[in-house]
Amino acid sequence: MRYAGHARELHRSCVAIFKAIELDPGTRQRTGVEHALQAETRQAAIDELLALLHIDAAEARIDPTRTMVQLRSQLWTIVGASAGSLPSVDPASLRRAGAKHRRVR
Repeated sequence: MRYAGHARELHRSCVAIFKAIELDPGTRQRTGVEHALQAETRQAAIDELLALLHIDAAEARIDPTRTMVQLRSQLWTIVGASAGSLPSVDPASLRRAGAKHRRVR
């Protein structure tokens, strides 16, 4: 049973990647502003977003499902993201270098 405690400890320290996407409050269409957030829970991601925007938690209205955050004149949604959906830091020429040498039949 000593592994059960270790597994619980590993589970607690897992960090998920969330994406905060700004939406137009009227149309709910994306404005193009996104922030990648690393947090253990969705609530922690919301707290990180508020800190990033320098907004006090009392000023924000958070949807009960914790997916929408409404600020003074901004609307944000928090979604789970995979590492592959975040922008890569490598230039495109390096990411596709292997494709140049592939044989196509």
